[in-house]
Amino acid sequence: MRGREVEARSGARSGRAGPVRFKSIPRDPSSQDDRNRTPNQPKWQPSRSLPSKNRTGRQRPSRRNRTRDRIDFEQRKRQALDDVATYRVVSMRDLVEHSFGGNAFAARKGIDALKNEGLLHEHTVRVKSGKTFRVVFASQKGRRQAWGSRKNDDQRYWCGLAKPSEIRHDAAVYRAARSEIAKLAKAGATVKRIQLDYEMKSRVSKIAEKARSKDGGEAAFLAKIEAAKQMHLPTDGDGKIHYPDARIEYEDEQGSLGRVDVEVTSGNYRSKGLQAKLSAGFKMYANGNAAKQRIASALGIREPKSAGGGKGGSR
Repeated sequence: MRGREVEARSGARSGRAGPVRFKSIPRDPSSQDDRNRTPNQPKWQPSRSLPSKNRTGRQRPSRRNRTRDRIDFEQRKRQALDDVATYRVVSMRDLVEHSFGGNAFAARKGIDALKNEGLLHEHTVRVKSGKTFRVVFASQKGRRQAWGSRKNDDQRYWCGLAKPSEIRHDAAVYRAARSEIAKLAKAGATVKRIQLDYEMKSRVSKIAEKARSKDGGEAAFLAKIEAAKQMHLPTDGDGKIHYPDARIEYEDEQGSLGRVDVEVTSGNYRSKGLQAKLSAGFKMYANGNAAKQRIASALGIREPKSAGGGKGGSR
């Protein structure tokens, strides 16, 4: 299942949403050959990537091999555990692609090893159409190990599954977030922390309840709004707080801190909520074609026809 992104081109922080466009979440094209390779079939490499000889007559590894050699198998396992515990649930396909460079065989070996150590669990999800897909989530032991290897003391880790009805959505959040992280990496930025909506909602709720127990309901409402303001979360006129599914905090090449708020939408989103999140600068990803059409309809957008479709289509 491939999500789609809705990205504001203008008016993203104004009172109304500007023109938007849809695009597929990019996947790493270099992973396709490894995913389809059989155990006994050697990796295919184009002739331009074949090892060349330097002046001493020794062979130099290709650029692709040099990149992969920099990440050893144990490091890939640690990255897989960290990703799963950070995002709570990750689809097997996405974990293969992002943590194991698209190599399904290395991924299977690594995930099985993590499962045998009691760090990860694997679960099969069946959707309404009858199709199934596999997801991975951390155990209590896995969460503790990820925490012990953390690079940021503020990073929170998770274990167990959320509601069964939310697994498909939560798995899509990882895919959308990785798409944004790839853009940040290309720009030279470093990710410092990932926050999920669970964490942000819990923080605001604790602040509001503390104020309620001390000064009553009105104080709780005001405390909630102030907490949202401090956390840079948008609110509407009724005091409703709009939480992103994931927040990516990063540091750019100049040392400045920034954040990207990611939202994965479904077909039941209301236009008002969508416009509020677009205006706040959220990166919106439509979870499937039905969600894409629903969002386009709610915002009064006519989707462009594909190339070659209708009159005047280009070849």
